Amino acid sequence: MHRKDIFMSHIKSHAWSYVMGFALLSISSVLQLFIPRLLGQFTDQLQLGALTYDQAVRLAVWMIVAGLGIALFRSVSRIYLFRLSRQLETRVRGELFTHWEKLSAQYFNNQRIGDLMSHAISDVGVIREVTMQGYFNVMEACFLIVVSVIAMVTTVNPWLTLITMLPLPLLSLLAYRFNKRIMQQSADMQAAISDLTSRVQEFTAGIRVVKAFIQEKAERMLFTKDNQHAVDMNRRFVRSNSLFGALSSGIVGFSFLVSVVLGGILVLKDVITLGEFVAFNTYLSLLMGPIENLGKVVNLLQRGKASELRLLEIFNTAPDIVDDVVAKPDIQDLTGEIEIRNLTFSYPEAKHPTLRNISLKVPKGSSLAIVGRVGSGKSTLVHLLVRLYNPPKNTVFVDGHDIHEIPLRTLRGQIGIVPQDQFLFSSTIRDNIGFDPNPYSDAQVVEAAKVAQVYDNIVEFPNQFETALGERGISLSGGQRQRVSIARAIIKKPSVLIFDDSLSAVDTITEDLILEGLKSVMNKRTTIIIGHRISSVQNADQIIVMDEGRIVERGTHQQLLAKNGMYADMHHKQMLDQEAERQDGQELGPMVSRLLQGGKAAYE
Repeated sequence: MHRKDIFMSHIKSHAWSYVMGFALLSISSVLQLFIPRLLGQFTDQLQLGALTYDQAVRLAVWMIVAGLGIALFRSVSRIYLFRLSRQLETRVRGELFTHWEKLSAQYFNNQRIGDLMSHAISDVGVIREVTMQGYFNVMEACFLIVVSVIAMVTTVNPWLTLITMLPLPLLSLLAYRFNKRIMQQSADMQAAISDLTSRVQEFTAGIRVVKAFIQEKAERMLFTKDNQHAVDMNRRFVRSNSLFGALSSGIVGFSFLVSVVLGGILVLKDVITLGEFVAFNTYLSLLMGPIENLGKVVNLLQRGKASELRLLEIFNTAPDIVDDVVAKPDIQDLTGEIEIRNLTFSYPEAKHPTLRNISLKVPKGSSLAIVGRVGSGKSTLVHLLVRLYNPPKNTVFVDGHDIHEIPLRTLRGQIGIVPQDQFLFSSTIRDNIGFDPNPYSDAQVVEAAKVAQVYDNIVEFPNQFETALGERGISLSGGQRQRVSIARAIIKKPSVLIFDDSLSAVDTITEDLILEGLKSVMNKRTTIIIGHRISSVQNADQIIVMDEGRIVERGTHQQLLAKNGMYADMHHKQMLDQEAERQDGQELGPMVSRLLQGGKAAYE
């Protein structure tokens, strides 16, 4: 559904609330008109020498009552209208986050984190300011200008009012001239903030690499450059904003000058009384604040329009991975039989296919291992199985159903995947293992940790499973993060288990323990293992070898060794590497002993 606006839809959905807020603000504005009239009466009576004590007290009391009424109704109207703006801010930010959840991984591949943060915080904040200060000031100014002008015409002098108000329409022309400039500069300022946020996020995420390569100075220079750019963009915006404010104040000041000069002449000619002159200038003083605020509102509205356009661009980005029109809601469970028929797949911006003519069948409850060089398409294949990307129709089947016929919630709920990047959230270990819509008991979390061979590491922490992890789980080692990710997948007890190179950060002994523990979990479950170590895949029911997006070999471990092809070559090289490591370890002991003996002799 194409979304056309944010502001107007909010106003329409809360129309009566805005009417109530406007009514309260109108009462406050009407009460303000009593002050000039009371001051005029006081001045006329004082000039005539007819002001009595009782009259002075009565006028003072009425002024106090009017002031209290103004304060009361203005405060209530502000609370009423400002609450609506906070509701809009909360709703838009919630809708934005919900919409992001619907978008595919490909969308986030093309976005910077700094831009996303700027949209969620800065742009939504501007939206709030527009509905908070902008609407309030516009309502107050429009009503107060109308009623004040009527009062000035009817109670003082229409010609004085007309001539005094003549310069004010120039404010509209001024606002029109500054319109596009302020809007563009606001967009540039938000973009500069996004760049700066992205720079900080990238630096903090890669702080260990920065320090390891002694790049602090280079990073500081890059940050200084982005920081200065943000300052320059803000200065441009402030200059335009200040110039607009100064010119607006100049126009308002000229109206005051006309009022004082022309009004003074009319008083000297007895066209108006001194009290009417005081009342007129008090009316004009009441107008000046709202009129000047209108100038500020014009700037705010332009910033709001720029932010609204950026947010609408996100809201109108349609998710490319949703339940297909052919999806069958009655499919609730999967047994795990997988078949791929002549699958060829290209990423949206890729020039060449990543996968070419892939065909294979994985019976339910069996295991498939995928090996191959880096970039051969192994991870892409499993990403298509969970529809992180959309495969062509009639190419990927689960339980005999085209994957497009299976609701996304069912498909992803029945597949447990251990991703390659081992991402963990900065919450507790327990929350990371139990990361699922379904609640899990402590016993289930402990069982999953034991199967993943991470339980012994967890209980060594002071808070054990309630240990809070740092950003991206940084307080754990690479191997521990992988094993927590494995526990997170197996606790679901899914129909299909996918391990995307999930044992690369553990040693061979831990790998054997994990594989042994996974036997009970993998029993009667379809399992797909992507790996580089032959030791982690050799027991699979079938193994495929991929190269440049194609399946170049397939079979069992023994069958592939007999073919003496790419798989056999990988196995041979890994065996040589293991033998070399073993020999290095055997030679290291005597070498260390000789070094220690030599050091002892030198010391003696």
